[in-house]
Amino acid sequence: MLVLLAGFLPFGLASDASAFGRFPSQVSIGGVNVSKLTRQEALAKCRARLSGLAARPFSLTTDGEVISNTAAELGLELDIEKMIDEGYRTAWSPSIIERMIRRFLRRPRALNVPVYVRYDEAKVRSFVQNAMVLIDCKPRNAYLDVSSGSAHMVSAKDGRQADLDQVLAAANQALNEGKRSVEVPLVKRTPPEVPQINVGKFILVNLDTHTLSLYDKETLLAKYPVATGSKQWPTCIGQWAIVKMEKNPTWYNRGSTWAENMPASLPPGPNNPLGTRAMTLNGGGVLIHGTNDTGSIGSSASHGCIRMYISNVEALYEQCRIGMPVYIIKKSGEPGFDCSRKPFWQ
Repeated sequence: MLVLLAGFLPFGLASDASAFGRFPSQVSIGGVNVSKLTRQEALAKCRARLSGLAARPFSLTTDGEVISNTAAELGLELDIEKMIDEGYRTAWSPSIIERMIRRFLRRPRALNVPVYVRYDEAKVRSFVQNAMVLIDCKPRNAYLDVSSGSAHMVSAKDGRQADLDQVLAAANQALNEGKRSVEVPLVKRTPPEVPQINVGKFILVNLDTHTLSLYDKETLLAKYPVATGSKQWPTCIGQWAIVKMEKNPTWYNRGSTWAENMPASLPPGPNNPLGTRAMTLNGGGVLIHGTNDTGSIGSSASHGCIRMYISNVEALYEQCRIGMPVYIIKKSGEPGFDCSRKPFWQ
């Protein structure tokens, strides 16, 4: 045994000495294999392989919402030289006896040095402070948004409150661990009063385009040209509802100035201003009705009501019901009212 040991020892020492200056087998730096490479070779390889990680932005995530900033804006960079030096020192830290035995048994010590980063703490603090404006929020009720001129169901959202120092501590910890994202710790959640809405069919009137659209939730079922109120007698914008539906309605004179020379009422028939169908809304005396004055369709020419071709209003009538919502917007992108708020009459 002593003879064998005496014969192996010089070989083991020579082999160990010849390996100095290079990383042992099964050594990785930030996941990059640097086995048997010199320091300069390992440095070049890690810089090339980790360049994508170095450029990745840092983000704060809350309820799936991501707030991010670039690595450059945070002064965030990998400390690759520190990783290389730490890896080499740790890899060669075992005793020479352990190194020779592992080499003889071909069982090298596996090592993966974690990612080390440098960053500007003041810039990280500023990023977190600015992010708090988006992290902290009031609860949002579910609602139907028609402000764009089309239908969009907006989901409810919890109110949130976070503590700046806690978020900053979590961000620093994540960065120091080589992570590029962190789930924001919250100190309080406030559920919305209206977590969901039950929206079926509804009507959307766009005064700017002189169109009436019938929707079922977010699906457009039909779209019709209409006449809307003139500047002197504008159509009331806002969210309303159908409160009365009539086939072959009788027109009654309400004493408006434009009708002062007209009779007290007009029975159903070709001379009736309401046509063959009329649906009364609960706002401003507005009606959706047919008209024989087809030349007014597509313009702002009515006394506040919404006029339709007879065939169109008859088709629409069959799809409507008492209580159906009717949204009347000024124009796409500028509805003229807050779609997220309940109307005053509800």
